[in-house]
Amino acid sequence: MKKHIIVAAAVLACLGTQTAFAAETTNISLSDGKILVDGKVITEKEMEKVYLDYKTETHDDVPEELKELQNRVVTITDAGTYVFSGTATDIQIAVAAEETDEVRMVLNGVDITCQTAAAIQVYTAADPRTEGEYGVTIELAEGSENVVNGSHTKKTEEDGVKHDAAISSNISIGFEGKGSLTVNGDNEGIEAKYGHLTFNSGNITLNSHDDPLNASEDGVAVVTINDGYIFSSVTSDPQYEGDGLDSNGYIKVNGGTAINLAHPYSMDSGIDSDKGSFINGGIVVGAGNMYDPIESESEQLYMMLQFSESTDDLLVVTDKNDKPVFAYDFPHRYTYIAFSTPELEEGIYHVYQGGEITGTEKDGLYTEITSYTDGTKLHHGGQMTNDRGFGGMRPDGMQHPEGEMGQRDEGQRKEGFRGEMPEDFKEMMQKEFEKRSEELPEGFLEALEKGEMPAPPEGMMQGGMGGGPRGFQSSSDVVTEDFFLSEKTKTFSNLSAVVNNATFTDVEKGAWYYEAVTSAAAQGILKGETETTFAPDATMTRGEVLEAMYALAGKPAAGETTFTDVKADASYYAAAAWAEKNGILTDIAEDELAADMKVTREELMQMLYNYLGEEQEGVLPAFRDAEQVTAEHAVAWVVQEGIVSDKQEWIRPQDHVTKAEAATMFVNAEKV
Repeated sequence: MKKHIIVAAAVLACLGTQTAFAAETTNISLSDGKILVDGKVITEKEMEKVYLDYKTETHDDVPEELKELQNRVVTITDAGTYVFSGTATDIQIAVAAEETDEVRMVLNGVDITCQTAAAIQVYTAADPRTEGEYGVTIELAEGSENVVNGSHTKKTEEDGVKHDAAISSNISIGFEGKGSLTVNGDNEGIEAKYGHLTFNSGNITLNSHDDPLNASEDGVAVVTINDGYIFSSVTSDPQYEGDGLDSNGYIKVNGGTAINLAHPYSMDSGIDSDKGSFINGGIVVGAGNMYDPIESESEQLYMMLQFSESTDDLLVVTDKNDKPVFAYDFPHRYTYIAFSTPELEEGIYHVYQGGEITGTEKDGLYTEITSYTDGTKLHHGGQMTNDRGFGGMRPDGMQHPEGEMGQRDEGQRKEGFRGEMPEDFKEMMQKEFEKRSEELPEGFLEALEKGEMPAPPEGMMQGGMGGGPRGFQSSSDVVTEDFFLSEKTKTFSNLSAVVNNATFTDVEKGAWYYEAVTSAAAQGILKGETETTFAPDATMTRGEVLEAMYALAGKPAAGETTFTDVKADASYYAAAAWAEKNGILTDIAEDELAADMKVTREELMQMLYNYLGEEQEGVLPAFRDAEQVTAEHAVAWVVQEGIVSDKQEWIRPQDHVTKAEAATMFVNAEKV
C-alpha cells in the first residue's frame, strides 16, 4: 500500500539535497515568525492541502498560566510527502486527511514545542490495519537531528479521543529514516491509539512522565520493532508512573536495539503487553519493578533476572568461560531486568554486579566490550510460589554470596536515589495499595521507610496496573552461581537454577530423556553424578528417590521420622520424615526405610500415587507383562495421568528404575 512512497523516499535519500525534496515534495519551514510552504507564507484556507489553523486548549490539565495560550496548527489534508524543518514553539503538526490518503512526514532538522497538546497529532488518513503496515509515516531525514516536545489533551472536539502523547496517532503509524529524533512528553512519548505502531529504522530517544511508548487501546494492535535504535525512559519523579514499553495488544521485537526503562519507583514493567511480548531478534533491555513475562514462543533467547532488593549497579552477564555477552549500567534502581541479544544460546551463564568495564557505551548499554574485572559474582536460589501475580511469597531472588544485593556503602552508591524512598513516593505507594487492598501487609510502611521494595498484599496487582497476566516461576531451592539458559523455554525464568551443571556430557540432545533430565536437574529435583555427567542409566535407591520427591514437593517442613534405621545426619533425613508424614511409603516400608535398597519402577509409581493420586478403580492397560504388576491401582493411575506412557508394550514393573526414567516420571508428575 505504501510501496510507491517508500520508493520515492529512497530516490530522494540518494539525491540527498533540499533541492531534490523541493522537486518531489511539499517543503514546510517552521519558525516563531512566518511559516512557509514551498517558500510562500502558509494559507489559512481549509481547502488547501496544507493550511494554518489556531486552537486554544481548554481541558482540565492545562496549567493556569497557559489557559489563554493559542497554538498554531499546521494541518495536512491530502496525500503526499511533507518535509518539515525549522524551530517553533506553541505549534502543532496535524494530519486530517481522507481515509484513503497516505501521508509521509519527513522531519529534516525540526525542533518544535507544544505546551498544551500533542506536538504531532494524526487524526485521519489511510490505515491498512495490518500488522507492520501503516498509511502515515514519520521519516527522519538522513543525518538530521529532530526534537519534539509535546503535551497531552483530554477528549477533543475533533474526535472525542483523549491524546496522551507528544506524538499521538488515532491510527497505525510507522517510523523510518536514518536521522535522530528526541521526544519529550509531559505525559506519554509516542502512542498509536487504535492502530499498529511500527519502527523500521531511525535513532529515537523518548523521555516522558508516563509510558514513553504506548499502543492499542482496542487491545489488538501490535508494537513492532524491526530495526533502528530506541531508548525509552520514564522520569524518576515519584509523582508519576509508567512502563517503558506498553501495549494493550502485542509487542514484537524483530531487530535493532530497544532499551525500555520503567519508572524506577512505581509497580511497572520495562516491557508490558496484555496479549504477549515476543523477542525474535535484536538487542533488548527491559527494566522495572513488576514482572511481565516474555513469551516462550520467542525466536531469540532472553534472560529474566529478579533481584531481592532493587539495584542500579552495572550488571554484567558472561558465558561459562566468563566472556561478557551483556552489560548495562542502570541509571535507576530496578527489581526485574530482562534482556536479549543474538549472542545468547543454550548453556551456562554467570551474573556479576559492579566492577570495572571497558567498551563502547550508549545510554548505559555496553557493546564491543574489551575488558571486565572486579565484579561481584551473584548466585540465586530459593523457592517461591507461581501465583500469576506479584502477590504471595516473593522469591529469594539473587543475592551476593555474603549478603543481599544492593547493600552497599554510601560511598559506593550513585548520585540520585540512595535507597531512601522520597516521602511523596511513600505516600503515593500507600494510597495505591490502600486502593487495591483492604489491609496492608505487616511491616509494609516500615519497609518503605528503609528504602526497600516490600511485597504487596497477596493477590494484589493481579495482571499488573493495566498490564497482562504475570507470574514468575521458582528458581531452584538449591543456591547456585550457574544460570542455565534453556532453548526450550527461551529463558531461565522457568528453569533458572542448575544443579551440578545441566549440560551433561552423557545426556545427548536427541535422547528420549533429554528434556526430562535437563528439567529435573535444572529444578534441583535430581542431581548429576558429577559436575559433567548425569548417569541416566544408573539405578536409584529409596533414599535418592525420596530426596527427589521431597525436592519435587518444594521441601516443606518435615518434622522427625520414626524409621529406626535413619540417622539424624543422613542427607535424606528430612525427606524420610516428610514421606512418612504424608504416607508416601504406604505399602512399601513400615518400621525401617532401607534407604540403600534399589527402587523398582512399580515402587516409584506407588510412591507417586501415594503422593498425588486419589482413591479410584483404575483400569490397567493390556501390557504384555501386566501379570507382574502387584500395585494395579497405582500403575493404572500413573498411566491414566500420563506420568507413564501407555504407548509401550511392556511396563516392566519389577525392573529397577533408572535416573532417566525417574526424571521423566517426576517431570510428568509436575503436570498432574
